[in-house]
Amino acid sequence: MSSIPVVFVPALGADERLWQPVIDRLGDGVRAHVLRGNGASIADMADDILARAPREFYLAGISMGGYVSLDIALRGTGRVRGLALVNTSAIAAPEDKRQNSLGLIDMIGSGGFEQAADLVSGAVAPHRPDVVETAGSMVRTLGADVLRDQQLAVLDRRDRRAELDTIDVPTVILVGSADTIIPPELGAELAAGIAGAELVSVDGAGHFSPLEDPAAVAAALTAWLDRAESRSAAR
Repeated sequence: MSSIPVVFVPALGADERLWQPVIDRLGDGVRAHVLRGNGASIADMADDILARAPREFYLAGISMGGYVSLDIALRGTGRVRGLALVNTSAIAAPEDKRQNSLGLIDMIGSGGFEQAADLVSGAVAPHRPDVVETAGSMVRTLGADVLRDQQLAVLDRRDRRAELDTIDVPTVILVGSADTIIPPELGAELAAGIAGAELVSVDGAGHFSPLEDPAAVAAALTAWLDRAESRSAAR
């Protein structure tokens, strides 16, 4: 495969370290751009990424990065050549999740950033202490202001399910079979709403599947890119 531009969007509280084990396995044929959207809304984050992304690109987003990637894809700019959505959904934040985010925002504002960082990182893969440790390091690197803005963004996100049928680029949906933050059935709902989307389950993975099973995620993304490039060449 020739050099393919792929924009990777990290999850809430995460940076390039979340995607790096997958990128390392994709090889020199992929030109990776890890872009974290700045802002306190999903739309603002999407604007920021589009301002820095290549003219045309494949797009892979995980969790909150999936919300942002979905927003970008639904704009129909013609710049997105393919879409990969990982451990994510198209629904608005349920009330319990909204309350969790509001509680974390209050905690951060009251000087409890360290406690908030522990709560966020501890939830992603409780069965994998190594992943929790990396997640905690990423949250702390980003800092309190970024975590607060990201919580504001996810609690106010829109329900995009009615718009999914407008996506017409090659799409793959990855779910973690042990993901308790965004259960696999929400990923299956995403796949059902996008024509031709492929659904891939990463066996035993929680919410941070690129760190938990990078080989499986890389294999799914490689197959997705191969299919998309073949489709493009056939046109």
